Amino acid sequence: MQPGQASGGIAISDAQYTKLASLVYSLCGINLGTSKKELLKARLVKRLRATGISDVRAYMNYLQQDADGSELISFLDCITTNKTDFFRENQHFDFLAGDILPNLKKLCGPNEPLRIWSAACSTGEEPYTLGIVLLENQSLWRDRGAEILASDISTKVLSHGKNGVYALERLVPIPRPILRTYFQRGVNRWEGHGRVRPQVRSLVEFKRINLMEPFTFEKPFHVIFCRNVMIYFDKPTREKLVGKFGECLVPGGYLFVGHSESLTGIEHKLKFVRPAVYRREV
Repeated sequence: MQPGQASGGIAISDAQYTKLASLVYSLCGINLGTSKKELLKARLVKRLRATGISDVRAYMNYLQQDADGSELISFLDCITTNKTDFFRENQHFDFLAGDILPNLKKLCGPNEPLRIWSAACSTGEEPYTLGIVLLENQSLWRDRGAEILASDISTKVLSHGKNGVYALERLVPIPRPILRTYFQRGVNRWEGHGRVRPQVRSLVEFKRINLMEPFTFEKPFHVIFCRNVMIYFDKPTREKLVGKFGECLVPGGYLFVGHSESLTGIEHKLKFVRPAVYRREV
């Protein structure tokens, strides 16, 4: 294989790679850098095959002239990472159940529903876990109601999330009593799968949101989860995004980030609560 040639015989020059990486950065804030060159080339091959385009330059023109943005979204689907699990980093859900939900009177206005945003939700495991935690502690919020917004830049993972169907091996981390209560076991063609029950799905609204674009929410959130996403962003992008999250929180609202992430070293106005948990000042 010649230098600069991806699998499948598709050649990508350094200049073309630089332009593609710049496009990715402007669209979704992911900084590919030179170390991700082979990864991008391998994933780009999938889109070239799907579109029937064999030349990288022609594909780049196709991306730039994409009237409805559908190919841009498909391109992002190919290059973004969608790793997630049910009850991932479970300490966060314990904190939600044990510290936040019992104190909603201080966090929410009278009769105001609890609003939670699962940003970069991938295939839906995180927002559905949030829904299960809420239902397990329903007496703490039943009178006011609750809403979970689940967003991602990828329409592919959002479609998966809306369906709420998962291979049984994806459900292994879930405790058996929770599994029996909140999941339906698939039969016939859905053998080997489980589906999130309607009472959980009804709490969650899926919506495509690009975190790099201005937010247009009508009301602020009481809790925002954005975990294991900012590790892909550079410092200026993280700083800008955390600032935007802070503006979307009610006074006293909480931001959860991944345990591998930290806001150390970036400027922000949030108060440290515990590792990976921050709060907007009251």
